[in-house]
Amino acid sequence: MGIRPRVHFLDKDNILKKIPYSKFDRLLNGDKKICYPQFALQRVKCAVSYIEMQNRQPINIVHCDYMIIPFNNSGNLDINEYQHGKMLMFQATGILLSLDNIVKLQDVKAQREFNNAFTWQASQEQIKAIVDQIFYS
Repeated sequence: MGIRPRVHFLDKDNILKKIPYSKFDRLLNGDKKICYPQFALQRVKCAVSYIEMQNRQPINIVHCDYMIIPFNNSGNLDINEYQHGKMLMFQATGILLSLDNIVKLQDVKAQREFNNAFTWQASQEQIKAIVDQIFYS
């Protein structure tokens, strides 16, 4: 028994593409060898699901994160845009640490910008497609 991540990209037509987690991890670490030319100059919806496994079979989806991955013109991670998103995320976490109203307002603005530009909400159809991909393929 253990937890394993599964990664799916949703293209502009909402078609799921399963991505090996090792390649996804290398992509987010800026490995130039990881390239998806079909996503060049796009911001691609990504779902990272954490799956409880037993006897190498999925038995439960523990958690799912929905993020947007920016790609550059060659299909690699757009590192500048990705770093901007990380900066917004870290700035937004200051909401709990800040007591100053002006700083707090900046944190709220950063949280809103991060949510709008780097996260997404899956529809019921998209969730069903991800679940079907995990359990039935």
